[in-house]
Amino acid sequence: MNNQDIHIGIVGAGRIGTAIYELLVSSSSDYKISIADEAEKKGFDNDFVKLPITKPTYESDGTGTSVQFRNFVQDKTLIINALPYTQNIALYKYCYDADVAYFDLSEDDALDNYIKGLQDVPFTMPHCGLAPGMSTVITNSLINGFDEVQEVNIRVGALSQNATNKLRYHSSWSGDGLVNEYLGDCQVVQRGQFGYVPALSGYEKLTLAGEEYEAFHTSGGIGTFAKTLSGIYPYVNVNYKTLRRIGHHDYVDFLFNDLGLEQSELTRIFKNHIPTTRKDLVILYGAVRGNIKNDYTERTYYKVFKPERINGRLMTAIEYTTAIGMLAMVELYINSKLPQAGYVKQESVNLKDVFTTTFGNFYREDM
Repeated sequence: MNNQDIHIGIVGAGRIGTAIYELLVSSSSDYKISIADEAEKKGFDNDFVKLPITKPTYESDGTGTSVQFRNFVQDKTLIINALPYTQNIALYKYCYDADVAYFDLSEDDALDNYIKGLQDVPFTMPHCGLAPGMSTVITNSLINGFDEVQEVNIRVGALSQNATNKLRYHSSWSGDGLVNEYLGDCQVVQRGQFGYVPALSGYEKLTLAGEEYEAFHTSGGIGTFAKTLSGIYPYVNVNYKTLRRIGHHDYVDFLFNDLGLEQSELTRIFKNHIPTTRKDLVILYGAVRGNIKNDYTERTYYKVFKPERINGRLMTAIEYTTAIGMLAMVELYINSKLPQAGYVKQESVNLKDVFTTTFGNFYREDM
């Protein structure tokens, strides 16, 4: 298929959806691109479509099926879902019915559970972006060559460069998503057995490049990776934890566990009372330990991302790391380097293939 024949639909024109759109437009790919949102947005020329969506939820046709996405999905080669995670299933239903390839950025596993009941699904790749997404692809690449894998650890932090509050944290992404990952159950593998642990548990301190951080379990960031590894390595331990500056955990543990506030109240607090910043940084650290020819070995990946000007557009670290993680998968799909149908996991992607994509080299480790 020629690039001119490819029509990419982006649903959701928030910060990440806009970053994806801007990178696509600036890449001279010749794709036709449409982006849709419930609110009027500027800066998209003639590519913008306003969806008639009624807050707080997407309207139903009376049968439990959302109706807003039908026309937008119909003529697209693929759909990139940049909506809140609560809308994944609603949008996916129309991609499934229209046999349109589907990508999303979600950490939530509700869509995974929904898909289990379907047959003959179109190309479906949830969990794209940073974490899950590239954090899985990169850490999985570290496993190559091990005779026995004992530990697989992923640590990711989306932080502000400066923080003046007691949380030592200013927000650089979705308040809804942050609260959701602090509340949900977290997938782990312990001695080869897949299971779940509570969010905010598993507290640890670690030093990266001379800086001390704390880390703890949060939900969603590992995608399907833990379950995949549990079926391969009989004694492996696998976990994903979020990195924060020392002191953050005590305050969020008090809010989420000691006070037991409702999710809606927690979301209101994080949206309305935690400062937002565009001076952010993203830390990505992966470590695999095990035996190579009877030698106990550790392999690691470590990189810090800061705001970058890409093709004339200044983007925060969380914007471009997430957008590039998505667009790498889209490009690999278009170039037939991924299966063309069915559910596709992040851990099935070859990191070397990612580096061949337009923006994939941003993820090369600094040596």
